[in-house]
Amino acid sequence: MFGIRDGQIWDGRRTAVVRCLLAAILAMTAVLTGPGQATAAESGPRDITQNVFYVPLHKQEPYTSDRLGLEFAYDGPARDAELAVDASGLEGVAVISSGADGCRPRMPSFTCSKPLHPDSEGWNLQELKLRPAAGVRAGDSGILRYTLKPEGLPAVRGSLTVIAGRPELRVNEGRTLKKMAVGETFGVPVVIRNTGDVPARGVVLLIDGFRDLSATTRHSNCRYPGDADYARGAAVIKCLLPDAVIAPGETMRLTPVLRMKPGKSALRENLSYGAWPFHSSGRHPGPPCCVDDPSPGLTPGNAAPLSLTPDPAGGKGTTFTTDPEPAGVDVPVRNTADIEAIGSSLLGDVGSSHRILVGYRNNGPAQTGEIRTVFVVPPGTEVTQAPYDPEAEEEMADQACETKDHGRSYTCDQHGEVGQEVTYEFTLRVTSKDTRSGCVAVSAWEGDSATVGARVTDTVRSNDKAPVQVAENGTFSCAVSKSDGSVDVPKSEGGVGGWALGTGIAALAGSALLVIRHRRRKASRSGPPKTPWWLTRFEREL
Repeated sequence: MFGIRDGQIWDGRRTAVVRCLLAAILAMTAVLTGPGQATAAESGPRDITQNVFYVPLHKQEPYTSDRLGLEFAYDGPARDAELAVDASGLEGVAVISSGADGCRPRMPSFTCSKPLHPDSEGWNLQELKLRPAAGVRAGDSGILRYTLKPEGLPAVRGSLTVIAGRPELRVNEGRTLKKMAVGETFGVPVVIRNTGDVPARGVVLLIDGFRDLSATTRHSNCRYPGDADYARGAAVIKCLLPDAVIAPGETMRLTPVLRMKPGKSALRENLSYGAWPFHSSGRHPGPPCCVDDPSPGLTPGNAAPLSLTPDPAGGKGTTFTTDPEPAGVDVPVRNTADIEAIGSSLLGDVGSSHRILVGYRNNGPAQTGEIRTVFVVPPGTEVTQAPYDPEAEEEMADQACETKDHGRSYTCDQHGEVGQEVTYEFTLRVTSKDTRSGCVAVSAWEGDSATVGARVTDTVRSNDKAPVQVAENGTFSCAVSKSDGSVDVPKSEGGVGGWALGTGIAALAGSALLVIRHRRRKASRSGPPKTPWWLTRFEREL
């Protein structure tokens, strides 16, 4: 009647039956397995606990811990698990005295409830606190065994060696370097002494170079950062010497000597280096992270590997660090920077208000420390709004721009990258027909503050000052007019003083050119928005 054959009707009925059966099977499976059972795509937890744990015998120092973490990687849904610990192999070596998260150990074996959750929500870690057993001697060792039993998943078994005592590595203090040229290589000798109770088996060496320092030789047992890491000041070199052994009291020297060089933007660089035993701090805390979890973004070198050889002098005459912190080396570099002042103009009637941008641009080549901008307000205007950062106010930090002469001039201190243009926004109101211009004067310093370190040599002094014009033919001077008619040159800690420009033909010609250039720059500012000055300052202080 409807034009459907008998076979077609049967096929449709058979399909419907199959679908019903599949639905019933899936429903029954869900009932039988329950929410805590594993799915086919789910992988169980993996044991990522360190292989060795050192129990401190003495007062704890930085990077040492009496807390052992049994850790597991897991990417499945939350589920309950039980952790069974067998500490019978630690008899005479160590005692597990307590545990975190409600785990209450009882020697020689015990169990703890250990809920599992995805790694994205935190670590699946069970901490246990260990103390040395009575009468134990440095170097005594035992085996700790444990089994994780997750609900609905196979059990995970593991073990680790517990050793009484710790290796403690100290490095030589950094030496003072003479000021060097860009690209000049220098050596960084590293001497390591074990001041601990037991041998250090395996050594991690970290060399942390800031801003613009790089290694001249890339050794095969070291991993090196890329150019982008160097550019953002995150250049950490990680070297692994797994076969190195340093006995207690022994002093070793790194061979060959590390060679470094400053790059084209280097100025006042520094680096640090330190050495740590394998497994001395666990997987996550402390520097030896790269033993168990090498950074994927680092590239191995291909030159001869670094090694340790006994120091011929046995460390005599060498001053060593007194804690595990790395040693630092200051690297002064002879370099220059062209800091260009950015002026502005406001042409309007008396009573009109204008928003202007003043500041600087670091044309390089040196990446300097703090850059100081002094803005002398045009005599015929007044500042009605200066740059203000509410977060700095909340944190009781200094504002980027401050005045100490009731608004006649402002001093702004901030860092700026090579090629970066940093501007400060002011709102000015025209108060008279005075045609004298204001001034922007800039200078750069080697240190993190304009009151620390030497002033950077500027290769182009002709652009260190720029006018803030209120008239096309206004005179240009960096002097501040006083109420009594006299003038004062703004001075600041760090020496931004002694500026006074003549008002002759050369100054007027320079002013006209700067006004034209400023207008062109202003017209081309329709690109991506620049980083706000308060954000730049925040990033500097991180």
